[in-house]
Amino acid sequence: MRRQRGVALITALLVVAIATILAVQLTGRQHFDIRRTQNVLEHDRAGSFALAAEDWARQILAENRAEGSRAVDHLNEFWAQEIMPPAFEGVRLLIRIEDLQGRLNINNLTSPGGSDVPAQIARFRRLLQLHQQNPGIIPAVLDWIDPGVEVRIPDGAGDDYYTRLDPPYRSANRPMQSVTELRLVRGVDDELYRLLAPSLTALPEAVPINVNTASASVLRTLADELGEAEAKALLEARPDDGHETVEDFLRHNALAGRDIDEAGLSVTSNWFRVRVEVRLGNTRMRSESLVHRGERGRTRTLARRHGFLE
Repeated sequence: MRRQRGVALITALLVVAIATILAVQLTGRQHFDIRRTQNVLEHDRAGSFALAAEDWARQILAENRAEGSRAVDHLNEFWAQEIMPPAFEGVRLLIRIEDLQGRLNINNLTSPGGSDVPAQIARFRRLLQLHQQNPGIIPAVLDWIDPGVEVRIPDGAGDDYYTRLDPPYRSANRPMQSVTELRLVRGVDDELYRLLAPSLTALPEAVPINVNTASASVLRTLADELGEAEAKALLEARPDDGHETVEDFLRHNALAGRDIDEAGLSVTSNWFRVRVEVRLGNTRMRSESLVHRGERGRTRTLARRHGFLE
């Protein structure tokens, strides 16, 4: 009898222990499911705020063009400043709008038909020389973006070169969709890419450089032997509300006597990158959009991605 009571007690303890373990597991699973659901909902809310911020940025750009007939874009305008609205409903937003026409468009190097554009190639060559890099990559870049399959000799590259790499891939033979494609081009390593990327963009159409928003490095690509001192002088001479015309910019003494392709310059912009950072609870979200603004101020988003592309 005493032995039976001992067995019953042990059995009861085992049942209690098993029930306790199951209860703990179920409770833990419940907390996990609740937290996962909260994270999903929080992420969805952050995504909605990111889209709203992008729409706000587009509205800012549209109103900037609609404010008057003076179609001049410069870095002292509201859109060019870092925008941080007051926190509300536990959400913090940071919006940055960058003028992509303050950079060299890598797709300008060839025409839509695939012909080389000498003036644009010269600017790209100067950018390479500015960073003391070998211009020998230019034929390979041209081979990558032109629609033809003929390879430029001796430094070009086509499918015959790229398909022998590990892993193999093929030449795009179309305009770059992103500057990051430059990493795939023969002769471009990570170091060279990081040197060039801040001065480059990849836009779907040929666009001029906005002299009111271009950096010193980009301005130095406009003419041969345009030094750092001259570029600095050009930046310091910018009016607070931007040059009214390209002719005003070209009158600067630093550009006197230099052969500059005026057709490839502008004081207005239509292509922008909108970057949004959202902080909501434990969620951090970053999104990046390519925005085009038409002549009448209408804006549209052509591409959008999560995270920033560096």
